[in-house]
Amino acid sequence: MPPLNVAEEFPELLDGIEEDLQPRARRATEARMLTLRPGAWTPAIAATAPVGHFGLLVVDGLLARRVHIGPRACVELLGRGDVLRPWASGTDDSSIEIDARWVVQEPSGVAVLDQRFARRVAPFPQIAAWLMDRAIRRAHWLAFHLAVTQLTSLPTRLHVMFWYLADRWGRVTPEGVVVPLQLTHSLLGGLVGAHRPATTSALGGLAADGTITRREDGTWLLRGDRPAELQSVRADGPQPIVR
Repeated sequence: MPPLNVAEEFPELLDGIEEDLQPRARRATEARMLTLRPGAWTPAIAATAPVGHFGLLVVDGLLARRVHIGPRACVELLGRGDVLRPWASGTDDSSIEIDARWVVQEPSGVAVLDQRFARRVAPFPQIAAWLMDRAIRRAHWLAFHLAVTQLTSLPTRLHVMFWYLADRWGRVTPEGVVVPLQLTHSLLGGLVGAHRPATTSALGGLAADGTITRREDGTWLLRGDRPAELQSVRADGPQPIVR
């Protein structure tokens, strides 16, 4: 597969760079591409822990990271614009062993932002800052994910999670918001911290009242308003400091 020009795929990568320097910066963002087929994925690069490597940037498709602790598993979904570093386990100084597994949910393409890429874009700190923003966005999503799992009602957890998925991947249609992801009940259970049978039962209730239904192609249709838990986020958020 020919190299990808990352800045052509993500034009915002060049935001803040002087106009006369942008052609040079754009050329610097060429990166090798990896094409991933659906199924379990063990990143070959994970064993090398490369120095000076920004990571892998998801260009298209959908991946899942399953973290297993004992009999339970939590799932994180990653898609276009997410940065991942599969070799960074985060458990080097921990006594807790985490079993993290990668699954390619849909045919995917990732750009390899290796040391050569890092060296070429070094004169343009705006590019590194953009990648940092993507990493921070992923951290914010994980914090939101944790908050969702604290909601008591499983149907509510699923409803809130589907609105997050709709905000990120959905498209508005006359019928409602289509979430064009083929997500199994088991995967959805991992997203909201529930076992598959309970997830299936909760989805049945949501389908019965027309809130969330599965389409014939395996994707999902979301109808109605956002759940009250999301409506109250702003009201319960940080308030301005009065001096």
